[in-house]
Amino acid sequence: MGGFGGFTERMKFELDIDHNLMDQLAAQLDRHHNGSQLFFPKELGDGSITLKQFPGQIELYHFVFRLSRTVEMYSFNPDHSQWLLLNINLSKKAVKKTVNDSTINIQKFLPSGILLYTPNTKVYSKSPKGEDFEIALVRIHKSFFSIYENEEIDTLQHSGNAIVYEDLDSKMENQLKKALEPMGNMLSMHASLLQFIGDFVAKLKNREKEHHFEHLHPNDVKGLFMAAAHLRDPLAEKIPSIKELSNIAGMGTTKFKITFKQVFGKPPMQYHQKIKFEYARQELLKKQKTASELSYELGYSHPSKFTEAYKKQFGELPSATT
Repeated sequence: MGGFGGFTERMKFELDIDHNLMDQLAAQLDRHHNGSQLFFPKELGDGSITLKQFPGQIELYHFVFRLSRTVEMYSFNPDHSQWLLLNINLSKKAVKKTVNDSTINIQKFLPSGILLYTPNTKVYSKSPKGEDFEIALVRIHKSFFSIYENEEIDTLQHSGNAIVYEDLDSKMENQLKKALEPMGNMLSMHASLLQFIGDFVAKLKNREKEHHFEHLHPNDVKGLFMAAAHLRDPLAEKIPSIKELSNIAGMGTTKFKITFKQVFGKPPMQYHQKIKFEYARQELLKKQKTASELSYELGYSHPSKFTEAYKKQFGELPSATT
């Protein structure tokens, strides 16, 4: 690390997930905090970090900032760590991260909106200056899960060497925002955060149980990311078949399907489907296109088929998306 006292054009920070994040950032910024809030120095830009601590050793960090310097962040969860971390991107744009040597965009609503730091996870990111960012971190001590007798939670508690992504659906985003309310009731905020964590664990149940958190070789992970890149264009006229994607990933079809779902939480075709409909949802929210226009753009033979698939995805008609 370097440049903190003189505030060079590019700043570098380092975070160990096994220790209090607020204390580490305050020390590296040479700033004091009151235990619940830390403001960025003016030389770095506009921004603040808010910490809410809840029973069961659960910490909720809220980062809101617009930087006047490019900031590089290296964060890691050591293999002996007693903590897990959920990194949730609430920004309007994607945040590019390198996770255990593989690069991916963390973006809300897409199948990569939430990143779980299990032990032995290393993450690098670079935040450019002049852009608005909003990030939430949920730091959970492993002892929290010991009070629940649940196979999936037990697996999560003892996970290691895993890379896990999930989507941030609109329900979970609303729960998280209730927990982040500046002047909210702590009991209500705690309940909202517990619901958020519970829904995240429920998503993990949909993964292949017998392959939960299987350790992947770095080359396997890189292969999966290369294959996933071919599924991220919502307007692609043709996407590769499972066999073609398996070849891109450099693994057999069975292993590819199992490990893809392990990492991204969805089978490959559902992953692509999620991206297509989130694109449609954002276009509807921005009032850029009509449902009929989107139905043909996304390859549906008739708007009614698009409407039916949209309702299945979001539980509402396109006309109800506002």
